Amino acid sequence: MWELMLRNFSLNNTNILFLSTGLLVSLFTSLSSWRKIEKYRFLFHLIILIFSISFSLVITTTNWFIFMIGWEIITLSTSLILGWSDKNIAWEYFVIQFIGGSFLILTVLIAYTNGYQIIEAVDEFWLQLMFIIGLGVKSAVIGLHSWVPYVYKKASTSFCALSSGLAAKLGYITLLRIITDGNRILLYLGIIMIYYGGIKALEEKNYKLILAYSSISQFGFITIAIGSGNIYGYYGAVLQIIAHAFAKSTLFNGAGNWIKEFNSNSIFSFNRCELRQKTNTVSTMLSMLSLMAFPFFIGYNSKHLIKYSLSSIPMFEFLLHLGSILTAAYVLKILWVIIFKDIKKSNFNFKTKIESNYKPTIIENLSILLPAIFLIILAITANDYLGKQFNFHYSTGFFTTSIYLIVAYLIRFPIMSRINK
Repeated sequence: MWELMLRNFSLNNTNILFLSTGLLVSLFTSLSSWRKIEKYRFLFHLIILIFSISFSLVITTTNWFIFMIGWEIITLSTSLILGWSDKNIAWEYFVIQFIGGSFLILTVLIAYTNGYQIIEAVDEFWLQLMFIIGLGVKSAVIGLHSWVPYVYKKASTSFCALSSGLAAKLGYITLLRIITDGNRILLYLGIIMIYYGGIKALEEKNYKLILAYSSISQFGFITIAIGSGNIYGYYGAVLQIIAHAFAKSTLFNGAGNWIKEFNSNSIFSFNRCELRQKTNTVSTMLSMLSLMAFPFFIGYNSKHLIKYSLSSIPMFEFLLHLGSILTAAYVLKILWVIIFKDIKKSNFNFKTKIESNYKPTIIENLSILLPAIFLIILAITANDYLGKQFNFHYSTGFFTTSIYLIVAYLIRFPIMSRINK
């Protein structure tokens, strides 16, 4: 039995990191959704457990057969979870994922017949492209991404937390294993994803859609990191996957509380959030700071390594800085509308008493606060669990982040004006 496990599974440090992140994201989402699921509650959480087991197989196996079984169970379990909010959209999502899965099976069979009998680095460029297409449908690579905003708009926040936090990243985790020497196509796709997702996030006022387009933009950083093909890009991608998993699962789970509070998806309906749900406000701010790569958040560590991985290609490094400004702009837009605008209007009066329409339980608060705190803990301990010594240049980081924020602040008024219209 032990020999069979050794032959078909690999538990290196990176896999353990991904596995731990996925299990925690699933746990926090399950806890956050416990009170929100009214029908067939235990069945819902049983499906989340099955989802957790299946993604564990995908992350750790070196066997193509086990890999595909695990992935198709993920497709089935996430479709069932989606069915709790909208059965029609669940069927549409299942069909899209099935099409992507079918092409992925074809790609795996071709890889197997070309000598890749286990999951390992693929050398042939044409075969890498096939994997990018097959995995791209499931992981929202640009051009194959349209299901994300369409599904997330109608889906429950629990589904969005599991999908954006983990399921949609499994394609990038797999690409990390099979594309080890870089791929120029991924560099171009990543840049397009950063700008497309960031611009669409700026234009939206539906909170779930903003987070959906933000996910596409953040996936772009992972795509670029894999495309760079060097050690800085590799570890940058690893950290970005972890950073985005905790940040986006926190934001989507927190969004469930905001939507219950205001009975609306529009950020312009959110008012005095800091008085209504203090823990959610703090968790949202911490997660947003990580997304915009603020120093001492793991989102900064990941993007610092990704930018450094492209230092030999100045144009791409410059475009990444502009992409970071775009991220800062939509983060500032969200925080301004749902938190800072009302604080400024009240002349910083925090004594006003406002009755909350939805009071999260202690468990719900912990399920969004703990992963937000992890974003800081993981940042300051990055060198320890990576087993590498990287200089993250925090002093330079504060300077560049300040520039991002200043530019984002200057352009916030025309952005708000356009969204209001």
